[in-house]
Amino acid sequence: MSLDNEVYRKIRYLYSVEKLSQRKIASILNVGRKTVQKYCEGATTPDDRKKREPVINELYEKVVVEINKLIEENKDNPKKQRISAKNIWNILRKEKGYNIGESTIRRYVHEFKSKNPNVYIPLDFDPAEAMQIDWGDTTVYISGQKTKVSIFCAILPHSNAPFVAVFPDKTFISFLTGHVMSFEFFGGVPRKCIYDNLKSAVLSGSGTSAVKQEEFKKLESHYAFESVFCNRAAGWEKGATENLVATARKIAFVPISHVKDFKELQAMVTSKCIEYCELHRIRGRKLSVKEMLKAERNHLTPLPLKVLQPATAFLVNVNTDLTVWNNATKYSVPYALANKTVTLMVSPFTIDVYYMGDHYYTHRKATQKGEHQYIPDHYLEILLQKPRAIHNALPLKKGILPIELQNFMKFCKLKNKNEVLIKILLLAREIDNKKLLWAVKQAFESGVSTYEMVCFYLDMATPIHFDSEPIIETEVRIVDLGDYDKLIRNVELGGSENEQNYDE
Repeated sequence: MSLDNEVYRKIRYLYSVEKLSQRKIASILNVGRKTVQKYCEGATTPDDRKKREPVINELYEKVVVEINKLIEENKDNPKKQRISAKNIWNILRKEKGYNIGESTIRRYVHEFKSKNPNVYIPLDFDPAEAMQIDWGDTTVYISGQKTKVSIFCAILPHSNAPFVAVFPDKTFISFLTGHVMSFEFFGGVPRKCIYDNLKSAVLSGSGTSAVKQEEFKKLESHYAFESVFCNRAAGWEKGATENLVATARKIAFVPISHVKDFKELQAMVTSKCIEYCELHRIRGRKLSVKEMLKAERNHLTPLPLKVLQPATAFLVNVNTDLTVWNNATKYSVPYALANKTVTLMVSPFTIDVYYMGDHYYTHRKATQKGEHQYIPDHYLEILLQKPRAIHNALPLKKGILPIELQNFMKFCKLKNKNEVLIKILLLAREIDNKKLLWAVKQAFESGVSTYEMVCFYLDMATPIHFDSEPIIETEVRIVDLGDYDKLIRNVELGGSENEQNYDE
């Protein structure tokens, strides 16, 4: 029990001012002589705590060696994959056979981290000197479905202006596209781009020994920047990017976004990045992000005249069902490409089909494996040749159609509605699609989803043109008002209106 401060004050006063002996002070204050001896000269205060040396036994010393070894072996792992105190405890208990409590391991690991803090050196960048880049993940709702998306995060550390691009994955093509979108957003190119050893760009190695992907070298050359790769577990070399992923989530994804598709999502995210640049001010800086970015843009390298369109090209054979495979997903191709070898140009959101240098079709890239993309129009020639297949044709049942045709088919009650769909698709090859879809929409909204009703509205949509303004001839009859004078005169003389005879 610690000594009361009032008793301590009296001991010091009686000893230093009154010059009383320790025995006398103990008697007056009714405390032990050892207590007086301890506090009378002021060498100790009541709030002092006795330092206890930890009792270290042989087992603990062996365990400490093993713990240090495990921490050292795992220190270069990514942050989310670094070994925890619980992991260490399980290894020591199950693999090494040590019988030691988990709390003991936790306490030591905590002490170890306290003695070896993860600190960084604040960095300062000149205008347009660098752009820092990293990947992250977040969750959104796309067409009502909860979806995990990848976010490409970039920042100009001089002005602290961020940009975020959203992709369905972290593929190499998404990585390259993220660069192009970032350069377009900032209005120029920095002198170097700094990366946290991203696998998207690196074939092997890290830091100065990193081996770049060939396509990445093309991007580097076209936009005239130098790439710099951080050493493993050296996030301090980047500085601002470590906070960018977390900041990006707060800027653009809180609360969780609800959008129709990736296009709408990217537009929303870009808008929020612009809003951040317009309104935000970094603590400790005299100028706002907007003011610093405006000045920094004057130092960026101008964008090249040609915008690079990153895509991966594949040669594939067209299957007998008029489809090609990509990432375990089927994509249909036009009938003219049957039995051909075609080129697929795969970008983050689209797959373009080419043959002999000519472009034939653009597919929306599936976000999940097995989300096959059938276009009914690609199968019209086959269906006309094999009409018995119409009723069960997969491209008609599960094919991709405009929303107007989807609604039309949903409300069509005819038994031969697939035949009706084929007729409408054949019309699309002759009539402007915008005009046709308008007629289809009018048909199902009228409650009569038939081919005849679509044709009826197509006729209505056709304007009537005259070579010249039409001339309408009108005959004008001149009325003799004299009859009204006779009528009035007879009424005034007392006659009845029914008794009067009038000349025609």
